[in-house]
Amino acid sequence: MEFGLTFVFFLFFGLILGSMVLWIVALVEVARIPEHQFRAANTEKMVWVLVVALTQWIGALIWWFAKRQDVLAAAGAALPPPPGWYPGPDGVPRWWDGMRWMDPPAQQAPMPPTRND
Repeated sequence: MEFGLTFVFFLFFGLILGSMVLWIVALVEVARIPEHQFRAANTEKMVWVLVVALTQWIGALIWWFAKRQDVLAAAGAALPPPPGWYPGPDGVPRWWDGMRWMDPPAQQAPMPPTRND
């Protein structure tokens, strides 16, 4: 009788641990895929982050079977945003050249006032 109870305990523990690993892997995967790749698959990244984060392993299964293949298949079809000025995380505009972010120009020190004597 005790062997059966121990087996059930370890089976239950394994299922819980496995579901947590699946949830974390799915959440990291959704977070790492670029947003424009989600748009190419006609979906929104924020929606999938919320679905996986809030519904845990059920959301991970939904992501895995419902939309994962579409989003991963859109990797080649997804184009990055066009070159232009975009707001950076600190609010300073940064230039995107179509392939990488360019560093913002260094702030110049103000010129000292001149004396008109």
